[in-house]
Amino acid sequence: MSPQESSVQPFQFLLLVGIPVASVLLLVQCLRWHRCRWPPGSCQKPDDPEEPVSPSTPLPEYELPKQCQAPTLPEVAAFYQELHMPTRGQTITRQLMNKLLVFSAREVDHRGGCLMLQDTGISLLIPPGAVTVGRQERVSLVLVWDLTDAPSLSHKQGLVSPVVACGPHGASFLKPCILTFKHCAQQPSQVCAYSSNTSLLDAKDWRPLGQPGTHTSRDECRILLSHFSLYTCVLEPPLGQTARKWLQLAMFCSPLAPGQTHLQLRVYFLNNTPCALQWAITNEQPHGGRMRGPCQLFDFTGARADQCLKLKYISEGWENVDDSSSQLVPHLHIWHGKCPFRSFCFRRKSGCPQSSLSSCRCCWSPAVSLGMTGANWPPTWGSVA
Repeated sequence: MSPQESSVQPFQFLLLVGIPVASVLLLVQCLRWHRCRWPPGSCQKPDDPEEPVSPSTPLPEYELPKQCQAPTLPEVAAFYQELHMPTRGQTITRQLMNKLLVFSAREVDHRGGCLMLQDTGISLLIPPGAVTVGRQERVSLVLVWDLTDAPSLSHKQGLVSPVVACGPHGASFLKPCILTFKHCAQQPSQVCAYSSNTSLLDAKDWRPLGQPGTHTSRDECRILLSHFSLYTCVLEPPLGQTARKWLQLAMFCSPLAPGQTHLQLRVYFLNNTPCALQWAITNEQPHGGRMRGPCQLFDFTGARADQCLKLKYISEGWENVDDSSSQLVPHLHIWHGKCPFRSFCFRRKSGCPQSSLSSCRCCWSPAVSLGMTGANWPPTWGSVA
């Protein structure tokens, strides 16, 4: 055997043995990395205490996953593959990896394109010339209804818009893309756009985006994107000024079935944005809940006061099942956009089997100090079941 041949054999041996071993070590490291990067707070230990739920409130206000494991690499790959699969112009609502998401995806070329999420006021514009001629890019627009992904806020800050993700994360284009979504702040000058330069499954790192490239109008935020990530808007009033946002109250109940003696009414406290109302509608769908009357619009301030929802009137022949005719709503649940709701349960009085709950009247007022304003305070509204 020649000296050249003997010198090649050890090198070939290293290639045959070293590459598979390195690949296995890299795979193990990736699994460990994804395990430690899984968002804190998205999993709850079995022995963690749960918030008490009233027997008359079967629907969750904002539900955190009770038990989950760190995702595997195939699960992560399948998650992003489904998010980026073209939806042919349709808006998809689906729970993926314990996240309730509303999304749309498509392919764009040098001519550009637009993605819109139906009934949410959210759109993403890829302008002509943003993609190189001859290439096609797959892009997605995602409304994140996992409320644990929102920024952690102080009592002075308020969430006034949805959390929106543009994908794939980190993608950049030859020209800025335009993301548009609604906000509910009364003073656009107090709105600050935030960005989390993380993927959807990573722990979020929210930071102010800054003024350049961000335009906030009366009810809309428009952001010029240099690359794709997660975005939202936070209400941050200057020192000495009062923060205010528009709030909508929506009332839901399920239709009375023949022979049914009990009826539950649910009142949602929502940001005045289309996507917040769509969240409540989606939350009611499994239970057959329908809106009863139009949403009521209120001026909500940043004053620290829990709110009290009181039952003032019920149709004749019906009575309130609950021990109390009033319920408290934590102020920060409303201020931080957690979409809380409160419910009342009614039943037919004995001897009135044919009576129908034609109307009830509720009154909403601050429990401690004035957190709402208006000419007709306290607000009252009725509902026809």
